Amino acid sequence: MAIWLAGTLIFIWFMAVLFFRANRIWLPYYVIGAVGLALAIIFIGRGTFVESSLQQAVAAGVHAVSSLTPVPTRIFQSAPGAIMVLVVDQSVGWTMLQITVESSGLLEIGVISGMLMFYPGWSFRKRLWFSIIAILATYVANIIRLMVIVIVIHYGGKDTLLVSHTILGRAVFFVGVIAIYWYLLSRPTLRTVARKLEEEMQE
Repeated sequence: MAIWLAGTLIFIWFMAVLFFRANRIWLPYYVIGAVGLALAIIFIGRGTFVESSLQQAVAAGVHAVSSLTPVPTRIFQSAPGAIMVLVVDQSVGWTMLQITVESSGLLEIGVISGMLMFYPGWSFRKRLWFSIIAILATYVANIIRLMVIVIVIHYGGKDTLLVSHTILGRAVFFVGVIAIYWYLLSRPTLRTVARKLEEEMQE
């Protein structure tokens, strides 16, 4: 039943996208296309190996970066998507950070990919290239977010987990994602609008 429903929704979404594109109704085309693709990436990613692969890649990335710093970490062998952080503020011990869907970057990757892949006026090659850059940049921003959490927990102790994750980590990631959106989506859009205005003024 779930597969049948998912297939029906995808078919309706696909036909709606084709309809609006064929009739050059760009706003509904962009909104429906971008939202639909984002949801498809997120739900398919969660139901397949994609999410677990992202979790493992993020954990491995944080561990690799931390190896360049004085902050010791380990990959939890029985759960490759988890990071063990050595806490030294209080009695020495390890704190486990589990990389969930929120920390894997899957949600942000789905949203930015949908927004870029359905952006009207760009060639498919440009949209695909920008989407690849956005995915890589989101991964890096996520590593930075988690490194902030790891460092704060390491030096501040386990009591800082809530503050480091809920406030500091999210603030850092929010700034990073906004920068990615600005560089890959907002800035090119403003340039296009400015160029068209200049062309109209010269006519």
